[in-house]
Amino acid sequence: MKNSILTALFNLLCIPILLGQITGQVHDTDGEPLPGVSVYIMGSYDGTTTDIEGRFSFRTYEVGEQTLVASFIGYKTHEEILTMGESHRLDIRLKEEVNRLSGVTITAGSFEASDEQKATVLKPLDIAMTAGAGADVSGALNMLPGTTTNGETGRLFVRGGTANETQAFVDGIWVSNFYTTTPSNVPSRGRFDPFLFKGTFFSTGGYSAEYGQALSSVLSLNSLDLADETITDISLMSVGGAVAHTQRWDQGSVYAKIEYMNLDPYMNLVKQTYDWKDGFTSANGTFMLRQKINKQDMLKVYATYDRSGFHAIIPSINNPAGDDTKVQNDNTYLNATYKKGLGDAGMAYFGVSYGLYHQDTDYNAIRVEGQNEAVHAKSYYTTDIGSLSLKAGGEMIRADEKEDTRLADNSAFDRAYDNTQLAGFVEGDYFLTQALTLRAGLRYAHYSVFEEGQWSPRVSMAYKTGEYSQVSAAFGQFHQLPQRDLMLAAQDYILPEQADHYILSYQRIKEGFTFRGELYYKTYEDLVKYDADGIYNPTTYTNSGEGYARGIDLFFRDAKTIKNADYWVSYSFIDSKRDYRNYPQQVRPEFAAMHNVSVVYKHFIPVIRTQIGATWDFNSGRPYNDPNEDEFNNQKTKYYANLSFNFAFLYRPHVILYASATNLLGRDNVFGYDYADTPDASGVYDSQAIGQQAKRFFFVGVFISLTKDKKTNQLEYL
Repeated sequence: MKNSILTALFNLLCIPILLGQITGQVHDTDGEPLPGVSVYIMGSYDGTTTDIEGRFSFRTYEVGEQTLVASFIGYKTHEEILTMGESHRLDIRLKEEVNRLSGVTITAGSFEASDEQKATVLKPLDIAMTAGAGADVSGALNMLPGTTTNGETGRLFVRGGTANETQAFVDGIWVSNFYTTTPSNVPSRGRFDPFLFKGTFFSTGGYSAEYGQALSSVLSLNSLDLADETITDISLMSVGGAVAHTQRWDQGSVYAKIEYMNLDPYMNLVKQTYDWKDGFTSANGTFMLRQKINKQDMLKVYATYDRSGFHAIIPSINNPAGDDTKVQNDNTYLNATYKKGLGDAGMAYFGVSYGLYHQDTDYNAIRVEGQNEAVHAKSYYTTDIGSLSLKAGGEMIRADEKEDTRLADNSAFDRAYDNTQLAGFVEGDYFLTQALTLRAGLRYAHYSVFEEGQWSPRVSMAYKTGEYSQVSAAFGQFHQLPQRDLMLAAQDYILPEQADHYILSYQRIKEGFTFRGELYYKTYEDLVKYDADGIYNPTTYTNSGEGYARGIDLFFRDAKTIKNADYWVSYSFIDSKRDYRNYPQQVRPEFAAMHNVSVVYKHFIPVIRTQIGATWDFNSGRPYNDPNEDEFNNQKTKYYANLSFNFAFLYRPHVILYASATNLLGRDNVFGYDYADTPDASGVYDSQAIGQQAKRFFFVGVFISLTKDKKTNQLEYL
């Protein structure tokens, strides 16, 4: 009994000696103390939290080697092995942990319309509800900096590049024929309904190594996932009508739409420049399937078919009777993608598309049959390894082009080419800190038609300069197959064209305000040139052309200052010259205006459930060539201006009345001039202005949405 008491007393006296005391201080990598850090022995209850000075102190009963842990939200957890029973004084440095959701993202050269991504400058509805855009994707994007409105084509011309230098993708898959067919000097539209897409990524340069075959710009449309509900939509418009139905089930949804457009009645009411024998008419159908395989996997199928045509007598400076032009066009596009989650950080993507475009054109006594058949298959894998996000993949683009021409004397002139482009790409985003991200990518593409490959390196970075601001920089090299007409004329004598992009960007987004400013410099090499007198002689074609584009883009958006209002202002300065096609030397191209301004305003009036909008679009005039002058392309059109208006009224929770009008002031915009092929008796080349089909375009529509519970409210679309 006496020995037991002595042993217990001995042990009690020894406890303070066996308890190890652990003290120290926790800092971040800049040496600043971190309060509130949890410091403890792993697998025990021994530990504490740091005070305001980042200091800590505690004792532990643990013995032997144990792991000490220091953890704090937003920082990487610190662990180290300590021998217990001894006292330790520690100086712990915690490294900031990068959170991909709240960290800085690279924005140089890109505009994104999305509700899902942070720091976007546009929402998907901005694409559909911008006055003057006509609910057309390219029409809305032409109100952003970096673009020049070319009213005679309606297509996207970005930073001194041709429309062909912008390529479109749906869910990452290339769209071979994005625009509808129209007569010469009549603007076309995109073939895709903006309401079917949850996000639009519009890059004006410096884009990812995933994308090729585009020298200037990429337009990437991300389609909707599962539909929210079963719904039927009916559209009654001044130019046609449409019916769409969406059926939703547990893990999937299907969408089908048929649409018929006929501009004949409208053209009979509103005076037109062309003599329309049969106005633009189209019938199309769209089908979409969305099936969620499990929590992470998604299958998307998109299919559309469009048949359109028109017949017009087009005024011509070379033909007093006008050019009799009749066109019939058929376009089919299929697109399927599958995303499969692989663990917590990996994802595999598979996508394939098929496009078939066929057009019969009767031009006076000449008949031309053109056809394009394209297949695109792409696959890539993404994964996160610590602070590094990797993407690696490959793709195949197969294109078969042909054009058969029958002249008035029944002689034939047939041309064709085919090309298989095999490409591989790898790209990594390294999140150095919460404020600094680097991206490096490399792309290789091989063109079977040339039996030659091209490497395309790309590098970009972003640095967060404050809670709401950041700077980005990007460099990239881009290659593209020459335009279709050049390939048909001289495929054996030319090679891919090249552009290099240099971009420096600043962005600040805070509480309803957005400001972006971007400097850019773009060089062109290997542009295709040919002898002006030898356009039908392929041996005159070379890749000796070159050029540049440089300028500044500014964008300001304010959705806060005026209650229920939202407006943005964009300005672009574009200084561009190029020597290509039949140009005699480097000159400003006819599609690039030096000063470009857009002002977009939207105002919602709750008491009458109405949104009104207005857009003013301006450019300082575009160059054109007057053969009566000695200097090539030294003339400039008068400035272009267009004030448009739209109006949307929620008549019932499920019924929207919509109206719009373009060019309210009736300005007679001129986009350039056509000149006679030969001079008159006095040696002067006569000219004819390229203008608008009509001074204004009016649109009226009623959009009805029907659901089973009759509770659908379309207010969110205003």
